[in-house]
Amino acid sequence: MTVEGAGQDYLTRQIGALLAAIREEGPVGEGRRSFRLAGHLAAEGGFHLGDILAATAHLLAVHAWNNGYLAAAEVLTRRMRDFGAESVELVQHLVRLETGSEQGWLPRDDREALIDYARRVQRPDIEQRARAIAPLLPDVSDPESPDRMASES
Repeated sequence: MTVEGAGQDYLTRQIGALLAAIREEGPVGEGRRSFRLAGHLAAEGGFHLGDILAATAHLLAVHAWNNGYLAAAEVLTRRMRDFGAESVELVQHLVRLETGSEQGWLPRDDREALIDYARRVQRPDIEQRARAIAPLLPDVSDPESPDRMASES
């Protein structure tokens, strides 16, 4: 294993530890351990601190929301905004990207917004992944075949 490979393996383990901490802290936890691990990950992995902290707050908020702790989700969402508008925007676009990749489609406007964002922040990796997602055109009722209308025109 190369030194670079060892570094990637370490970061993968750190990301795994962060996700485990989010799950373990539960939906009403304040995220102390999660935020501490996120800070270490940012420092060691070269990630922007605000980006990783905003992503951590988002994951904690989703976890709280999914478990019915709406007030905790609201507090964590407000906390996420404290990490900066650019970091929040990145997290929102990455969530949209991951959701679209998982589903295989996105509403056309969301897909275009994602591509525009990727161009603006000069992230060809995000743009390439966004382009690989099929656009769901307005008035298409079957999200399983989002390009049906496009092929009929």
